[in-house]
Amino acid sequence: MICFAFPLAHEAELVLKHCTEKESFTVDDLRCTLGNLGQRRVLVALIGMGEERARINTEMLFERFRLKAFILAGYGGALVPPLEVGHVVVSSNYSTDAVIGFLRMLSGFDFANFCQVNEVVGTVEGRAACAKETGAQVADMESEVVAAVVSSQQIPFLAVRVISDEFSQVLPTGALAAGFDPVRGKATPVRLLRYLALHPGEFAPFSQFVTGLTRARKNLTRFLEGINKELPGSW
Repeated sequence: MICFAFPLAHEAELVLKHCTEKESFTVDDLRCTLGNLGQRRVLVALIGMGEERARINTEMLFERFRLKAFILAGYGGALVPPLEVGHVVVSSNYSTDAVIGFLRMLSGFDFANFCQVNEVVGTVEGRAACAKETGAQVADMESEVVAAVVSSQQIPFLAVRVISDEFSQVLPTGALAAGFDPVRGKATPVRLLRYLALHPGEFAPFSQFVTGLTRARKNLTRFLEGINKELPGSW
């Protein structure tokens, strides 16, 4: 069985919507759904945002399920100019060779090096510095630690991200922090509205970022459903 893991519920929403015969349950703070995606029985798991939660919950998945392949998917930030919002990118440095070799026969995405960061990189200067330091083109908060856990299980691993913010885009980091509780994995709209009332200059960039997520999520879901059809049935 393949596990499709996402840090956030918003990233997984369309994949879950397209699953049938679903059974959802929670183990501690790990939210899981067993269901049919196309012709394949899959596990969809919300492992949480950030290094610690992602590591703990990924380890828990292997304690409770016999997984044959693991796909980590979600949003990522562009560290170089060519990558645009909605662009699907597969990690060439964290994904296993077997998966990379298989994906080279497909289209609709690009390969890039990923790097794991501890906080949102929201400025052009910060992105340029991160790219220079790591040699990566995409930043996220979980791929490295999840790849390390999965590698110990010696099964195929794929890290894929869809670009949610571009190199030249200045993110309203204050509004993003006010609008989401990473510990509970839930939006905090009241806190966000209070913040924006005091910082009206962040409303436009926040709206631009959120609008881009709709396209990004659709493209990510389309990619995942496509490769789900093509990956070996033995997984």
